[in-house]
Amino acid sequence: MQTSNSNSSRDELLEKFIHDENLPSNVLTQLSIALTHKSFTNEFRSGIDPNMDKHNQRLEFLGDSVLGLVVANYFYRKKKKTAEGGLTRLKAMAVCESALHSIALELKLSSMLRMGKGEIATGGLTRASNLADAMEAVIGAIFVAVGFEAAEEFVVKRFHRILEHPETVLGSKDSKSALQEYLAKRNHQRPEYQLIHAEGPDHDKEFTVALFIGGEKKSEGVARTRKQAEQNAAEAYLNQCGKA
Repeated sequence: MQTSNSNSSRDELLEKFIHDENLPSNVLTQLSIALTHKSFTNEFRSGIDPNMDKHNQRLEFLGDSVLGLVVANYFYRKKKKTAEGGLTRLKAMAVCESALHSIALELKLSSMLRMGKGEIATGGLTRASNLADAMEAVIGAIFVAVGFEAAEEFVVKRFHRILEHPETVLGSKDSKSALQEYLAKRNHQRPEYQLIHAEGPDHDKEFTVALFIGGEKKSEGVARTRKQAEQNAAEAYLNQCGKA
């Protein structure tokens, strides 16, 4: 089985990560899962504890929520004169895929990320969406193993540059929030996003999302992640309205 590295070198890197981040040793098991891509367990099932998650998708789901709460709380306390709309934009910029990807690169998560040979062959170890997902899963792992305070400390420490200057994140444009503000000023309609297609293998899936306003389809967005497809659909409609 081809993976990003040997088991022994990966174990050493995981232990070094735990030491460098001043985390307790009991985070190791969850951290290993957080850095296991679904493609690895699809190709290599033996030796995996049936009582544990086999890959990082559930931890990614959890980490996304933990990250969102930490960032929302940070801006709520730091930006006392900023209204709800401004806080929403700041949060969206700080937790976008580009932000997560940049921190994952700083932490060299790809050197610890287990993947199947098919995913590796198609560039999975450098794909921004995979690294962003792994970053969320790592946050989820810390929360599960150690608790919210430890996860919060990790996020604030590692995301400090982005939290202080979220506007500098490449690709941090938040078209969904901009669209919601635009609609609120006009007639208080709320946008709805519906997944139309999700085609392709796990390592190269393409999502198509439609934007509906007042029950009427207005635009579509296509991307390799559902979140980005929603952003693209919102941006497409804002372009139609001359507001992008």
